[in-house]
Amino acid sequence: MSSSIFIVATDTDAGKTWVTTQLFKQFQDQGLAVRALKPIACGVQVAPSNESAALNEDVQQLCNIQPQRKISDINFKTYHQPLAPALAAKVEGAFSPEALLLWIGDLQHQMEITLIETVGGLMTPLLATDGNVWLVSDWLQQMLDTQVLLVLPLRLGCMNQALLACAELQRLDRSPTWIVFNDLDGNGTADETITILMPCLKRLFGHVPKLLILNQGQQTLQL
Repeated sequence: MSSSIFIVATDTDAGKTWVTTQLFKQFQDQGLAVRALKPIACGVQVAPSNESAALNEDVQQLCNIQPQRKISDINFKTYHQPLAPALAAKVEGAFSPEALLLWIGDLQHQMEITLIETVGGLMTPLLATDGNVWLVSDWLQQMLDTQVLLVLPLRLGCMNQALLACAELQRLDRSPTWIVFNDLDGNGTADETITILMPCLKRLFGHVPKLLILNQGQQTLQL
């Protein structure tokens, strides 16, 4: 039976792609058939000599660990503009949520493990048309068989963002299986942060999700 992990963060630049690549390597080392997806991406790096080779940095990283895959096997939609997805969609054209979900579903059935790296945080607007807004949380709610991994960058304001994200997950009845405390700057506050957040997490979910502490670039991720 295939399994999928929906990788979302409390904010942008939280280290989702690094976490996704680490998980990919972990499952691959276990001999599992795994694919890492970055379905929606914003902003590309253009090679001066080859504009057609423009690729989003996060998508590029996932392509690097999956050299046998085509870009279309990893990424559904990339906007060239480095904007929030809903803004970029207004400039470059919107995608179809139904088509996105079908694309992911087809790929999920091919793998034992599918890692789905999202864009931004849970409340990031992906589309805004005719007064209707489709958020990352709406995307998640269309994928009910998917486990949730929340990435929390350890920086000023992270506890507020973590509890806001967890409150939304509790409202959606989508308790995260894992929360990754990503110490991007090596400030060493993970233990203290966890001590403060654990009672809040237990109150929200009735239990404490599995908590993982990482110093990005110095440790590998083991679920």
